[in-house]
Amino acid sequence: MLGLERRGSYDETIGADSERPDAMTGNRTARNDDDGRDSAYGDEIDDPTLLDDLSHSDESVDEASESVEGDLHAAAKPGRGVDFSESSSQSDAESGVGRRHADVRRLRTPIVVAVIALFVAGLVFAGWTVTSSVLASQRRAHESALAGCRASRRAYTETATTFTPTLAASKTLLDKTKGFDDSETRERLQQQVNRTEGIDFVALATADCTDGMSATELNDLSDRYGSADTQMDTALISMPYDMQTLRGILDGLTVRDAHARLDTLLDKARTAYTRSDGKADNTLRAALKQTIDAAQHTLDTTSTTDAATIVNATGPLSDATDKVIAAMPVDCHFINCVALTFDDGPNKQRTPKILDELKRAKVPATFFLQGQFVNGSNVSLVRRMVAEGHSVGSISWRHTQMHAMSAEQLAKWFKDTDDVISQASGKPVTLFRPPDGAWSDALRAAARNSNQSMIMWSVDSGDWDGKATASSIAKRVVSDAYAGSIIALHDGNAATVKALPEIIAGLEKKGYRIVTVDTLLAGAMQPVEPGDMIYSLGSIDAMRKSSQGTGTGVAS
Repeated sequence: MLGLERRGSYDETIGADSERPDAMTGNRTARNDDDGRDSAYGDEIDDPTLLDDLSHSDESVDEASESVEGDLHAAAKPGRGVDFSESSSQSDAESGVGRRHADVRRLRTPIVVAVIALFVAGLVFAGWTVTSSVLASQRRAHESALAGCRASRRAYTETATTFTPTLAASKTLLDKTKGFDDSETRERLQQQVNRTEGIDFVALATADCTDGMSATELNDLSDRYGSADTQMDTALISMPYDMQTLRGILDGLTVRDAHARLDTLLDKARTAYTRSDGKADNTLRAALKQTIDAAQHTLDTTSTTDAATIVNATGPLSDATDKVIAAMPVDCHFINCVALTFDDGPNKQRTPKILDELKRAKVPATFFLQGQFVNGSNVSLVRRMVAEGHSVGSISWRHTQMHAMSAEQLAKWFKDTDDVISQASGKPVTLFRPPDGAWSDALRAAARNSNQSMIMWSVDSGDWDGKATASSIAKRVVSDAYAGSIIALHDGNAATVKALPEIIAGLEKKGYRIVTVDTLLAGAMQPVEPGDMIYSLGSIDAMRKSSQGTGTGVAS
């Protein structure tokens, strides 16, 4: 039996020893010297039942041992015989390891709990620290914004105390000197007053920097105070000086000077009244007429030593005149106008780009077309020109100088060109530009017979030069332009297309209103007649008197 084999093995293990410990008491038991057998454990067992019980008991122990061994060592192979003494020792060792593991686990649990607790405490502390830091930073930022806003408000209030009465006095002085249109001092003072129009004195006076406002709100209000303060400080640099100068002009103004200024303003007012007939509101025109009569009465009845009374009459008259002019359509007699013109189109590729830019800028122009190009899809370009508010004129059938042509040839060229252009535009042709500006009496006569004015130019863009760049074209046009000028360009030039935005911006920056040639001519004091040669608005009367000789203009 397995149990006996293990028993024998046990005996053999301790057989050489004369003594061995008693299993229960721990006392050593002597072996018989005569036969060498254990006196407590006989070599023979008489009771076979006892042997069976012992065998069964041994097998149970063996099975239990194997079960424990299998649980502790999954790598042990089932069914393999194991020595009882080794199993017992291994079981004891494993039991000890298990106890040690349990002890370690019991010891480790509070340590882990402590570590976690410390970690959580650290997180809480860190969060509290960060939160406190953020709150402290926000508090400092709010305190700083509040202090800055209040400082800006104090500075603004101090400046406004000085500036407000100065501004009121400036406006009064400007009203009294409205007839001084040629005074640079008055113009500079007016500019300073205009720059401060954006300051909302009422809103800034009622606003306040309070603790209940956020830092952002405080900073915004502080910026408003600061901006207004800067504007007032800048204005106060020159305003007192300009006011003093303007007062000196008024004080030293003689009656003769005052009389001359009011007389000049009366001429302008009467012209506005006449030219506004049917173009402005009749109520405004009636008020202007009444003001004109009052100003004339002042001139007629004021003492020769009373300049102030005459000066005081200029303000109301200037206001009434300006209102009527503003109510009229654009009149280049009162407004500084220039006319952009484009020659030798339409060009399928570039003329649409010119039209696009003019439309974007809301600017009208005048196109002088070659008859040979007004066909096919170009007809729609001509229609677009008219639909978008541009004027259309002729530069003959093709770009060929016409001053040496016979009267018969001129008549044919005018007719053929006018027919195709008027058919495309839906309007009669009334403007003619001679190619290259070359003209003769015969050419003027042909234009007169075709009911067309001869439109020259006073500003040459130079875009006909292949070496010209967009920048050079724009600079030349803007620098040479003046009120009433006619500017010559070519819509088939790529550089001109690129230069056009800069040209428009530059002219408008100089204060010019860009108009068509038709609108420009309407600003003349005398009506333009067919055959008149026109270089600019101011040259109309002079050109009408020219009736002899030939001339050649600058290349067009």
